[in-house]
Amino acid sequence: MKYKKEIIIGLLSGVLNGLFGAGGGCIVVPAAEKFLGFSQKKAHATAVGVILIISIVSAVIYIMGGKFDFSLWLPVTIGGSAGGLFGGFLLSKISGKWLRSIFGIFIIITAMKMIF
Repeated sequence: MKYKKEIIIGLLSGVLNGLFGAGGGCIVVPAAEKFLGFSQKKAHATAVGVILIISIVSAVIYIMGGKFDFSLWLPVTIGGSAGGLFGGFLLSKISGKWLRSIFGIFIIITAMKMIF
């Protein structure tokens, strides 16, 4: 199968997104680097596109199940869109080394907050 690695990465990312609302960044970025040979920046940029589609699919399931909060959606989407523009701009300006370090710290802090 030509896209076996890509499909497995997508499957894992989708399951985590569906369960936890996360998975794109923490799965796609390191997997794209390690197993697909992507550069740090290309992995992050590609993960954003992957996350978009996975999130839409998961949101439809949550809406159908009555678990989607429409009152929160618009203000967070507005803020997130502005942040996405800024983050996309920063991605082109920051070195891969700094990007990797910041991403790693973010993942560790997030994990610690979830555990404790």
